Amino acid sequence: MDQYSEEKLAKLTNKKFKRLMGIKREDFNVMVEAVENAYRERHKKGGRPSNFKSREKVIVLLLYIKNYNAMEDYGIQFDLPKSVVCDYVHEVLEVLLLNKNFTLFGKNHTKFDSSEDRLLDVTEIRILRPKYNQKDKYSGKKHYHTMKIQIIKGKNTGFIYEIQIGPGKEHDFHLFKRTFEGSPDNITYTADLGYIGINKITNGNTPYKKSKKHPLTEKEEEYNKELAKERIYIEHTNSWIKRFKILSTKFRNNLKYFAYFAVLVCALFNLDIA
Repeated sequence: MDQYSEEKLAKLTNKKFKRLMGIKREDFNVMVEAVENAYRERHKKGGRPSNFKSREKVIVLLLYIKNYNAMEDYGIQFDLPKSVVCDYVHEVLEVLLLNKNFTLFGKNHTKFDSSEDRLLDVTEIRILRPKYNQKDKYSGKKHYHTMKIQIIKGKNTGFIYEIQIGPGKEHDFHLFKRTFEGSPDNITYTADLGYIGINKITNGNTPYKKSKKHPLTEKEEEYNKELAKERIYIEHTNSWIKRFKILSTKFRNNLKYFAYFAVLVCALFNLDIA
């Protein structure tokens, strides 16, 4: 861990630190504090101390989700067995998801908050070909097996309210219908063509769809351009979370952990813009 010592990281500019770890220096410190507090609480009655400090465990997790190399690589890099690297990753992941700073607002916020309109979109993450239920996770759009992350975020604040996970085969609008639990009457969702019909469930704005027999009028084209200007911000969000290669390359972990990693990365996005 000499290359990630406090002295060496302190010499990095904020820009280089974020390029290395994927998050701001102050957000990194919040993560370390959360893991350290959980460690103290767990060992307040004693117990064998860990060979790795909380700070070092957080570095292992961040490097793993940002670069997403094999755990054997980090084992060689930090002179640790692969199993210990795996333990550290899941230990820090579990601690952070129990901390309020690293969780999303949740369904109740989506359901009852009426302070701003929302942006809605789905991004797909490639996964390994599953042993079972392969057809459910095969995306005809991407032509490989995927999992979908549906993101609901505030239009003004930019915070991610909640995410929903679905298999690659499931249509975007079906995923929304399956997981939607309501919103205040004054709230409007802005979405893409995948959500045509959203007005049957809640207030929504979607683009006009062009066809060979029904080309768009000039007014409809102008409306679509204005809608695209609003939607670009959720596309930027998709781009931000995919800086972490665990959500931009093929997901190789057990799928039961997919939602946990997705929530953590989206929570890091909220922390970044807070």
